[in-house]
Amino acid sequence: MTLGTMMAIGGASVGGYMFLYASQPVKMIIWAMPISVMALGVAILWEDMRG
Repeated sequence: MTLGTMMAIGGASVGGYMFLYASQPVKMIIWAMPISVMALGVAILWEDMRG
């Protein structure tokens, strides 16, 4: 549960930082990393809550 929470918060915070403070255009592959970490954290939380 802690792992899922930390991954979801970490992915969201890195995505937010990139969205707000990136000084030049960011490639899509770089956006995919924090989004996938956040999605994995949400999936872990979903499995913990269900089971």
